[in-house]
Amino acid sequence: MKAALSVAVVFLASGLWLAWPWIVPLVSPVPTFGTGSDLVVVLDGGPGRFAAADRIGQSLPQPPHRLLIRCPRGTPPPQPTPELLQGFDTATQITAFAHWLRHQPSPRSARVWIATDADHTARAVVLARIALGSQGIRVGPADLPTPSPSEHRKLLRDALRLTLWRATGSTGAWLAPEVVARKRADCGV
Repeated sequence: MKAALSVAVVFLASGLWLAWPWIVPLVSPVPTFGTGSDLVVVLDGGPGRFAAADRIGQSLPQPPHRLLIRCPRGTPPPQPTPELLQGFDTATQITAFAHWLRHQPSPRSARVWIATDADHTARAVVLARIALGSQGIRVGPADLPTPSPSEHRKLLRDALRLTLWRATGSTGAWLAPEVVARKRADCGV
């Protein structure tokens, strides 16, 4: 009986820990402070991604702030945009953004919108929810497109990486050193 109860408690605690990023924004969201409480994050800055950021901004009641996260060797933005030059893939860009956002002074953004390619949106939003949800930050868009089969596989892989990051502070990139070295070289990180 004690063993079954212990297993049940561990199982319940694990489930709560895994669900925490989705629970906190609902029960304890970051307070909204008037205008500018939304932040549109553009991942890697391709032309289609800036167009997605423009569409998101036009759908919001107040003009949002904008932040570009890109590789140092990536294409500079077509207009002046604050940048975070970190990360060499989606998982490391989202964790760099979460770290940056955690160190911003109050009032912080209550909602973050991810602007990226249509096929990449579901993966990027899920990763941002895992990384930012425990801070009480809502991540949009709410209606995620269905990812392609190749994106679905990457979504599962990167969701596991972000869950590992929440537990250990590492995305597990060290498990694939050749891939990391190639991506870092391509990115200039």
